[in-house]
Amino acid sequence: MPDKYYLVESGALEHLLRTHFMLTQSTLLFEHLLSHSDRPMFLSARKVCEVLGMDCHQLEQCRKKRMIRARAVNGQMFYDAYELIALTEHFYRRKLRKTLSRIPQFEVR
Repeated sequence: MPDKYYLVESGALEHLLRTHFMLTQSTLLFEHLLSHSDRPMFLSARKVCEVLGMDCHQLEQCRKKRMIRARAVNGQMFYDAYELIALTEHFYRRKLRKTLSRIPQFEVR
């Protein structure tokens, strides 16, 4: 089977790698903070939408698809901060896959 190579502009590759590194380090830092917290951290649906830049309908769809779990407290939905990080990583990986799929491909024989 021939190897596949992707042509990527050096600036685009550098940007992708730098973004990936920063997100990975941020996730590790946040996981560390959550693991040492004596209280669980929850965000309201409005705050989750603000953080992720989505509307309430999109968040509801993510919840129905079981991409993120919610807890109902006094009729209001709350989301675990750790699961919010996992959902953010999922969205980033999907965006990265879309970006990489648009890169021209060629085969070397």
